[in-house]
Amino acid sequence: MNYKNAVMLVLLVLTGQHAHELYAGAWPQPKGSGYYKLGFRVISAREFYEPDGTRIDIPRFAEYTTSLYGERGLTDAITFIASVPFFKRITLNRQVHRDGTVAFAGDAKNGFSDVEVGARWRFWRNSHSVFSLEAIFGLPIGDSSQENGLLTGDGEFNQALKLQYGYSGYPRPFYFTADVGYNNRTEGYSDEFSYSAEVGYTLTPSWLLAFKIRGLEWLEANSDAMLGGMGGLYANRQRYLAFGPEISCSITRNLGVTLAVEGATRGQNVLSAPAFSLGFYWKQ
Repeated sequence: MNYKNAVMLVLLVLTGQHAHELYAGAWPQPKGSGYYKLGFRVISAREFYEPDGTRIDIPRFAEYTTSLYGERGLTDAITFIASVPFFKRITLNRQVHRDGTVAFAGDAKNGFSDVEVGARWRFWRNSHSVFSLEAIFGLPIGDSSQENGLLTGDGEFNQALKLQYGYSGYPRPFYFTADVGYNNRTEGYSDEFSYSAEVGYTLTPSWLLAFKIRGLEWLEANSDAMLGGMGGLYANRQRYLAFGPEISCSITRNLGVTLAVEGATRGQNVLSAPAFSLGFYWKQ
């Protein structure tokens, strides 16, 4: 595989529908209340998993994403959700042959990325557990046609539905949440099955430690796989298992900060590099 194909594959993984923050669990926000987060995410890589699962070297590139994430309780059972990556920067280092000749001069792209909006509906609860349904719509606002494959969007409108479960051990400092979902993709992309789980423990009244795991499996591949731009073929048939810890600290009653790291294993058409995230949240 040549370096340009490798770069396009990695960038489509990064800008697809799997880097969002919509893993807030099954609980809705109370009516009139909200959770809002300014997030920063960075990833830098020299390797990725090929379609057969082996890892190969790629030119070094970096992606920096600044996003706003929000939840707002419309009723006690229905919450509006939005994830807006309003600034994404992608850089690709220049490539130099051993004899000193420049194979590729390097490139960079700044722009708005794809937006996700949706809602969560809690349809069952008891004293400790809840079940919810979450519907998410991916809006193709980003650029899916940059000439060197430095894409800030995938150019397709997708619809995802998730069944979510949450358990809180209150007053014990423990919670667990999990979900399974189906993502209906368009423009020739394969539909996907997703799953995730998260366990958290309150260390002190101000500190919370969580561990998250999530996975993705492609379903029947669309035969018209070249739709969706230069790298559309490589955006199909993605598989991965990603996991990592997150720690949160409450600075005041309403304001807090989060720090997380996530890496992937058992990947196909995905990066082999950790992603680091920093966030500042406000609870209303």
